Amino acid sequence: MGTPTRPPPTRGGDRGAVVGVAVWSLCLVAAWAGGRWLAGRGAVVTYGGAPPFLGYLHVRLSPGTVAALVLAVLVAAWGPWCARAASWQVLLLAAWVTSAAFAACLATTDGLSGLTTPMRGEHDYLAVVPRAAAAPGDFLRTFVERAPDYPVHVRGHPPGFPLLLAGMDRVGLGGAGWAAALVIVVGTSAVVAVAVTIRALAAEAGEGVVRLAAPATVLAPWVLWVATSADAFYAGVLAWGVALLAIASTSRGRWWPWALAAGLVLGLCPFLSYGLLPMGALALVVGVCTRRWAPTVVAGAVVVGSVVAWAAAGFWLLDGLAMTHTESTLGRAAERPYLYFVVADLVLMGALVGPAGVGGVVGLGRLPRPVRELVGVALGAALVGALSGVERGEVERIWLPLACWVLPAAALVPQRRWLVAQAAVTVVLQVVLVSPW
Repeated sequence: MGTPTRPPPTRGGDRGAVVGVAVWSLCLVAAWAGGRWLAGRGAVVTYGGAPPFLGYLHVRLSPGTVAALVLAVLVAAWGPWCARAASWQVLLLAAWVTSAAFAACLATTDGLSGLTTPMRGEHDYLAVVPRAAAAPGDFLRTFVERAPDYPVHVRGHPPGFPLLLAGMDRVGLGGAGWAAALVIVVGTSAVVAVAVTIRALAAEAGEGVVRLAAPATVLAPWVLWVATSADAFYAGVLAWGVALLAIASTSRGRWWPWALAAGLVLGLCPFLSYGLLPMGALALVVGVCTRRWAPTVVAGAVVVGSVVAWAAAGFWLLDGLAMTHTESTLGRAAERPYLYFVVADLVLMGALVGPAGVGGVVGLGRLPRPVRELVGVALGAALVGALSGVERGEVERIWLPLACWVLPAAALVPQRRWLVAQAAVTVVLQVVLVSPW
């Protein structure tokens, strides 16, 4: 049987959560109105007319929407009991499978093609897979030189993900369908990795947080962009790197194999997305909480070795960063109003974690220390990204690797009414917002 869990004492925290969600809701409305006003005066805001989201408003329904709604009702009704009663392993598997099913059902609001259309987009990665599969070495060595000729998402990221898709293609797993499956499965596995990390660092208190937050995590709006954005895959990789490091740092036995594995996984992150470099600060929380730095040092050495290996193969990370910085300063994203997106991006983080996540963040101080620090670092990384001006819009996908670490805060608002609100926001957003992901 599972570990009994009780909500942390509220001391008026639920009232504060309601106020926090109300403020966030007003900010979302203001971001929409302000974005429309700026766009009407010629400013570049977002494409599609639904700022701060990228996309456009169009109401539609499908059997997939109905299936998602049924699943949401079941989670809201029975999720808290199941999270309390299930064994730890069953809880993790159920959260993973349910998140993946919920994401997939929601994505089919526009038909089954909704699962693969984002991966086939003209700005996405599959366009360069034939070239990468035919000559992966040449693709890697000439990546920086030829990047300006590649689709937007390819030239805005390192070559790791196109090479992964090329490898899948060479073993018979090519195409949008397999790419979408990879993204959804690995992306939703971040829920498991975050739970493993929290339990490793905070023991029974951490397990209690996971059990309380699990239903709200499954129902959170972040699943709308898990299916199917490559950033969901990046979220899963980063989360598992941190989880492996947490296991190494709390192991009483042979810790170094776990540290090596953590370094290998974390060493992939800089070559999947440049944005994962500052987000990697989440890994440092492990050493801070455990005060055991040897595993972090070993994992860090493996990450450095990974950078050297990629350089020897033909891709120097700093060259890629410089090229992407040049592209971003010359691209249309640089024309987007800075002050608007400082606010709008943070509002979008609230949209990713939903009302339960927003309400929980209000009472952040009542979480166990390791959970509080993980959530705080994730929010801090988002704030730095917004203030830097580099991330102006589209953070509903870019911040997926951060949102999954904020969602444990939902443990502070475990009441069923919060689950209903969480599910309602997710389903309504999917029904009214047409997103390219």
